Order: sequence, then C-alpha cells, then structure tokens
Amino acid sequence: MMIRHAGSGDSASIIALINQLGYEISREDLSANLHMYEKVQGFVFVAEENGKVIGFVSGLFIPLFHKHELMFRVSALCVDEKEREEGIGKRLLEKIEELCRKKECYYIEVTSGAQRKKDAHLFYESLGYATYKGKRFTKRLELK
Repeated sequence: MMIRHAGSGDSASIIALINQLGYEISREDLSANLHMYEKVQGFVFVAEENGKVIGFVSGLFIPLFHKHELMFRVSALCVDEKEREEGIGKRLLEKIEELCRKKECYYIEVTSGAQRKKDAHLFYESLGYATYKGKRFTKRLELK
C-alpha cells in the first residue's frame, strides 16, 4: 500500500468514500475543495493499493492564538468499508503525525460524529486520541 498526495484523478474514488460516510459531494465541489486545500496549505492524502484508492485523510494546520503553537485538524478520514480493520486508517493517521512532527506541531484534533461511537471513536482511542473534555459550538450563517 502506498500513501500519497491526492490529485484530481482521485476525485471519483474520494467521492465514493465520502458517500460511505453519509455525505454527498459533487465532482465540482470536490475539485474546488482540493484547490482550496492547496491554497490554505491543507493536505489530502490517499491510500492506494493495486492502483485503487481505498482511503483518504484530509486536514490543515491552524495556528493557535492563546499559545505559540500549531494544531492540525483532521477534517475527514475514510477507509473503504471493504478494507477496514486492515491498518489503513492507522497508516493514514501516521502519515499526518509524521507531517506534524516535521512542522513541529504536536497537537492533532479529530472531530467525529456522535453516531460513530462504536467504530470511529474506538478506532481513534485505540491510537491514543483522547476525548476532548470541552464543548464545541457551531453556527451556520445564511448567505445573503
């Protein structure tokens, strides 16, 4: 298995994986997101085996304001449901951790929906990620 930067040729595979997470995205929106991640120095990696994309991870560095420190936020992670429990997700996160160490970033945040308690949450905890004790607030603004 190889982990590499995602490219526009990976769009169909990434869309299929995003669908497995329960989200819909068009090819145009995914292409725009890949471009946006390049602009903000974000990262999208894919796991490829035998020429087939079987997983991806995306995220970006965020400078903290209350500390002189960087945080990396994993914005999405998915491994094809037929390929799970083979260490692919772990390898994708190890790639992120390697990138973070090179950038002297020692804080990684992963968000995961409450509905994923029995799979994703256990997976993250098995890799040493701890449940955040605080609370997050979100607000969606209407476009005018």
